[in-house]
Amino acid sequence: MTAGLEIAGLRVAYDSIRGPVVAVDGVDFTVGHERVALVGESGSGKSTVGRAILRLLPPSAHIAADRMTFDGIDLLGCDERRMRRVRGGRIGMILQDPRHALNPVMTVGRQIVESYRAHRGIGGTEARRRALDMLAAVHIRDPERVFAAYPHQLSGGMGQRAMIAMVLAAGPDLLIADEPTSALDVTVRHSVLAILDELVIAHGMGLLIITHDLNLVATFCDRALVMRAGRIVEALPASGLAEAHHPYTRALFAAAPTL
Repeated sequence: MTAGLEIAGLRVAYDSIRGPVVAVDGVDFTVGHERVALVGESGSGKSTVGRAILRLLPPSAHIAADRMTFDGIDLLGCDERRMRRVRGGRIGMILQDPRHALNPVMTVGRQIVESYRAHRGIGGTEARRRALDMLAAVHIRDPERVFAAYPHQLSGGMGQRAMIAMVLAAGPDLLIADEPTSALDVTVRHSVLAILDELVIAHGMGLLIITHDLNLVATFCDRALVMRAGRIVEALPASGLAEAHHPYTRALFAAAPTL
């Protein structure tokens, strides 16, 4: 399998009054046309890795890597102009909470249309038609109503689907999904995962899903990378998580409540 994303020795440190604080320390992994999960407890560095790939961290963060490439593009070495073409157009990112990720003063439809026009150079009329089709593709029953709505007028599940539609409008080859289902109820969660699964299979897209839900990973993903304190401590097939050998991975399973 060809790896679209290749990362070796990724390190991220934040400035503080007491000196640099290391959040990610020597992370190595690849993502091809597959579903890869980055799992671990809160504060382990998962989201920092996702944002570092797209260079979306604040100025206080310092990113370094021995190698961080996507389809031959040096993600650390390219200038900001080229990086803007990579963001969205080649690598899309679904953020954790659509209420904070979507622009509150723009309708959902306008934001999706903007994505089509910015990344695909499509005219307004055609972009509107495609935006409505994309809303239908993410299982929204009334695309016209959602198109005209503002983010605060949508439920959590509807907002998450609208954000997925906006990200997919750019046609990325790799999708980074940061806790895409954590704020959703069980039925909506399965629907969103089904949408992501369709995209990976139908479009040959790579998926890096960031989550702390081990049950989701075991049933949905192909591979799992377990993070602790900024490092990957174990990499294994997702279906084999329950038989993991590393004490930390086993502790994560033991911490899950049982009814």
